[in-house]
Amino acid sequence: MPVVLEAAGGDREAIANWFKEQMDLVLAEKDSRIEVLRTVGEHPSPIFANMVREHALIGLEPRYIARLLCVSASTITTYYAEQLEEGKAQALVAISRNMFRIATSQTDPNNAKVGMQMLERRGGEEFKPATKKVEFEDTTKHPPLIDSSKMTYEERQQMRAMLMRIASGGDGDPLSPEEEEPVI
Repeated sequence: MPVVLEAAGGDREAIANWFKEQMDLVLAEKDSRIEVLRTVGEHPSPIFANMVREHALIGLEPRYIARLLCVSASTITTYYAEQLEEGKAQALVAISRNMFRIATSQTDPNNAKVGMQMLERRGGEEFKPATKKVEFEDTTKHPPLIDSSKMTYEERQQMRAMLMRIASGGDGDPLSPEEEEPVI
């Protein structure tokens, strides 16, 4: 048989009140969950909003989020654009905090590298690395690939027929020897 502790009158009442408060909390949570589940088929839905935010936080594109949630991509971008932005913003905040922590650490071996990268991006022009402008001029003259001025009329007509066939979506495969047209 289980052991039941006897409680004095005042303790018994305190335990009963605590238990009643806990039951009220459980019932309130149940009611809020039921309300959320009632709206799950409608958009925007709190359940989908949280899922979209979490998926955007880890960097998924809206089309992949839509596929995972079994809705169209237009539903995601129409009803959950704010959650997409919030997820991206939360990711940037978390990454920035971590990079700042590393950059200002006295013991992390990557602190100098991360600190310099942060200064280059956020420190203004005086912290940007010096750049060298390299100009390149191509001085070599290439002859045309095909010089049609040196082709006969028939060769130009054959070239035109080949280009037209390729441009019209033909397979571009050369004809077999039996299918070749005679050159006139």
